[in-house]
Amino acid sequence: MNADMGRIAKRLFQSAFTIWAVITITFVLIRQMPGGPLGYLRAQLVRSGVDPSSVNNLGEFYFTTDFDRPLHIQYIEYVTGIVQGNLGRSILLKEPVADVLFGALPWTLFVMSFSILLSYIIGMVVGALMAYLEGSKLDYGGTVIGIFFNSIPYYVFALALLFVFAFQWGWFPTGGRYSLGVEPGYSIGFIHNAFHHAALPIFSFVFTAWGGVALTMRGNAISVLGSDYLRVARLRGLSSRRIASRYVLRNAVLPMYTNLLLSIGFMFGGSVILEQIFSYLGVGFYMFRAIESNDFPLLMGGFLIISVTVVIAVFIADMTYSILDPRAASNEESQQEQSLLDSMRGAIKWARRRRKTDNSVQMESRQVEDGEESVFTARASTDVDEGTVERLRKRLRVLPAAFAILWSDVRARAGLLIIGAFVLLGTVGLTVIPEPDIGQAPRYLTPFENMSHPLGTNNQGQRMSSLLVYSIPPIFKMILAGAVFATTIATVVGTVAGYLGGIADRSLMTLADIQIALPGLPLVIVLAALFQPESPYVLGIILSVDKWGGLARGLRSEVLKLRGLPYVESNRIIGVSTPKIILSDIIPNVMSYISINFAYQARSIIFQSVGLYFLGVLPITYQNWGITMNIAYNQGALNSPKRFYWLLEPMMMIVLLTLGMVLLAQGLDRIFNPRIRARHLDSDSESQVEPDAEDEDTFVARAD
Repeated sequence: MNADMGRIAKRLFQSAFTIWAVITITFVLIRQMPGGPLGYLRAQLVRSGVDPSSVNNLGEFYFTTDFDRPLHIQYIEYVTGIVQGNLGRSILLKEPVADVLFGALPWTLFVMSFSILLSYIIGMVVGALMAYLEGSKLDYGGTVIGIFFNSIPYYVFALALLFVFAFQWGWFPTGGRYSLGVEPGYSIGFIHNAFHHAALPIFSFVFTAWGGVALTMRGNAISVLGSDYLRVARLRGLSSRRIASRYVLRNAVLPMYTNLLLSIGFMFGGSVILEQIFSYLGVGFYMFRAIESNDFPLLMGGFLIISVTVVIAVFIADMTYSILDPRAASNEESQQEQSLLDSMRGAIKWARRRRKTDNSVQMESRQVEDGEESVFTARASTDVDEGTVERLRKRLRVLPAAFAILWSDVRARAGLLIIGAFVLLGTVGLTVIPEPDIGQAPRYLTPFENMSHPLGTNNQGQRMSSLLVYSIPPIFKMILAGAVFATTIATVVGTVAGYLGGIADRSLMTLADIQIALPGLPLVIVLAALFQPESPYVLGIILSVDKWGGLARGLRSEVLKLRGLPYVESNRIIGVSTPKIILSDIIPNVMSYISINFAYQARSIIFQSVGLYFLGVLPITYQNWGITMNIAYNQGALNSPKRFYWLLEPMMMIVLLTLGMVLLAQGLDRIFNPRIRARHLDSDSESQVEPDAEDEDTFVARAD
């Protein structure tokens, strides 16, 4: 009981610390505005016809603090105002920010909670069926469909649903929370009308999220179906229903809960784009209005509200997870204890080998003193040389084996071909296809209407082919900078935390938890609105600030397993430096895990960059598919069948590129599988040597 209370108190403190960190971040961001917050307020007052000389008096009215006071006093006033529920006053709406956002929050919670619930129910049921019928048509078909839907950005699917079911068929409304004339309340009519308006936003998230859930559930269920305890359960004569419910389903569902924690922030952050598309007046909608009008009290208030909501949701999910799986309450402690036991065993083994080596050296010294040839020296030298050569040979065989595994997988091969085609278009295609100049062709040519312009033209006579191809290089620059940045930060944080443990582990993981709790897209929107990045490399880094926390936590778990292995412990005891151990012994064994997540990082950067350009948040300094979609959307392409190609073509480019990234990541998962990797390594070997029991255990442990 005391342990449970201590764990709850620890999580409460961590949640409170995260909320404090979010408040501090919003305070700092406001003061990092170019020109300062009063400069923006003065500009807004001039537009409204108010005397700008009164800006100092109105600063405290809008931002809850007097900017003439010392910085620490401003901070205390800011925090005190938030604790009292005073988030400032909207410059645009002339209303208290708290009133605006707390009135919109229930609608965002309504859409997001149903989206999360339905996507996980559908995904887990389909994934369980795919695992149970492994190798069947349902399994293959479900895998293909799941990968395809997982490659579609939710806002792309939202536009497609809006075009077909709202503008063309009229089955659903084109926007709003409920119809005019319907009295809000708890009546059946109002509830039905609210669900009718929320249906398309919910389906947009559900249809693009269930595929990833199903694929993860399938992998978990298959691993559970092959477990030894299931064979024991069958031998005990337990019924199939009990085995399926108590053993298979429960153990396969538990890992999905961790994915749920990470998806909460993503979905709440995604409400900014989704609510703008459907004109759904939630927190995300008002955040976008604040971005358009530089209403920073409203923008920071929305960021704070979504962040606190996500922190509370993660806390609730974390507490309920310990109810579903009591082992989770002591999971971290047990991992550390296991690592300590492994380290002690490894140290004992190393000490025994060291004692034998010392005896050999002493015998060698006596023989040398007597003028005899040292046989032990020759043997030791030979063992070291053979061991070094064998290690080098294994490392050299890893790359060809990895590529063989990758190329043998249909998904990875398709992903590589798709990405290769985009690289070819983004390099060679630029020398063949002319730049997208205005007036280079007739306006509004539909695809294949004029074979000189096979993909058609837009409202300014620009070739669609030029717009699509010249968007590729900046996107790849963003992917390169962002994915490398996020992966590097996550690798450093995860490996250092897992290897060093103690205070370093707790401090770094607290930072990772804060990043996970922050809703990524709102944070990126705030940073982009404040700093207005023009370089695609800088934008890629900004887009990746919200992506390293989950990977860092996953890497930390992997490093905890590796840290206690005998060969790592022996290197630590003989004085090998920590950086060398991490670079030589830890990183190579988690490189496949890093590679998988690198591909998913790239996919996420594509989603966010195009979405932000579609919203018009980012400055237009180079071509992007999101810019093309933004112009087409504003020119009425969504409700015009003859002009829908203008939206459809960049949407297809996004889906194809993200599909290539997802397929590549699925193929990289095979490299991460130690059994497949070991089989390919063995098939490339010239000779097979039967390892002893200790070496085999060490290899399996390192592979895991």
